[in-house]
Parts: sequence; C-alpha cells; structure tokens
Amino acid sequence: MVKLEKFTGVILAGGKSKRLGYKNKALLQVGGKSIIERVINAIYGVTDKAILITNSPDDYKFLDLPVFGDIIPDSGSLGGIYTGLKNSQTYQNIMIACDMPFIKPQLLKYLMEQSAGYDIVVPVTPDGYHPLCAIYSKSCIEPSRLIIDSDNLKITNLFQYVKVNKINFNEHYSCYMQNMFFNINTEEDYIKAVNLESLHMANHCS
Repeated sequence: MVKLEKFTGVILAGGKSKRLGYKNKALLQVGGKSIIERVINAIYGVTDKAILITNSPDDYKFLDLPVFGDIIPDSGSLGGIYTGLKNSQTYQNIMIACDMPFIKPQLLKYLMEQSAGYDIVVPVTPDGYHPLCAIYSKSCIEPSRLIIDSDNLKITNLFQYVKVNKINFNEHYSCYMQNMFFNINTEEDYIKAVNLESLHMANHCS
C-alpha cells in the first residue's frame, strides 16, 4: 500500500507562454478557478505536501506555497524537474505542469500506486508520453543534471538512466477521463478548456 505522505506535489510554472501572447496561463480561469488552483486541489487530494517551481514568485504569493526558482536558468521543463527534486523533502514526487485544468486526484493516486521499485512513472496515450504529469524519484537528480549540462533538454532522455514504469492509459482504467492530460498552450486551447468545463458542469447538473 502506497504511503501518500511520502510524496510531494511539485508544480512546474516556469514556462514563458509565447504561444499564448506571454499571458500567465496558470492564472487563467476555468470553471471559476485559476488553472493552478485546480492543479493544487488535485494534489491536495493525495498529499498535503506541495511546492512551486517558478521564476515569477510574486505572481503566486496568494497560494501560500514554498516557492523555488530554477537552479539552472533556461533549462526548460527538465530544469524545473531538477529544481523540484533538489528542493523536495520526499524521495518520490508528483511532477505536474501548471496548465493542466482537468487533472484529477484519482489519476495522481493511481500513478503513485505504480511507483514502487521505479524512479519514474509516466503515463502514455496515443498522443505520446506525458512527462509533466508523472512521478519522479530523487534518483533522477544526477541524470537530469547530466542531460542539462549536455544541453539536450528532452525529458525522455532521462528514461535511459533510470527505471521507468510506462503506463499505457485507455478508457478501461477506473481513473480514466477524457481530456485528463489536456494542457493549455494557445488561445484556442484555453477556449476549448473553458467550453469543456462548461459542458462537463452542464452534464453534471442535468
């Protein structure tokens, strides 16, 4: 049985949102809450430990979370993972992007339950890997630094150095929900997220 207190939720909020006109997508509202608050609610459904990785700490003071800036500047999402692992107080960690409005605690709990004996637990769908909604252990610290120092910042490069549990998700999983890995990159994505949430609420209330 997985011990939930052994995990920290690490929220990655370091992106520059170029494709969204440099808006802070974490603070966009979906269903009456900012996306980052929706992510935090999902994390708090499985653990009471959460930290935020960002280089814009003033934007997130209202969240009252421990905040850490990138240890290695301009190192992308992998640099955020590295910073999170270095600052986390637990061996296992839930790494999650700040722009995923439909993440649910049931999904996070399932990933956590698959982590015994693994350094990474990563969901896989027909769209590919989802490394920004995944479990990472502190064993990933040194290989992350190695990859960053080689200036090849693709997160999946980590997989060759550590033990990875790749979970192929489909509708047969009890925690499966359509669009659960949906993230916001463009204005069109944001409009779609708002519409999906409105549709969900309408169906839920009917």
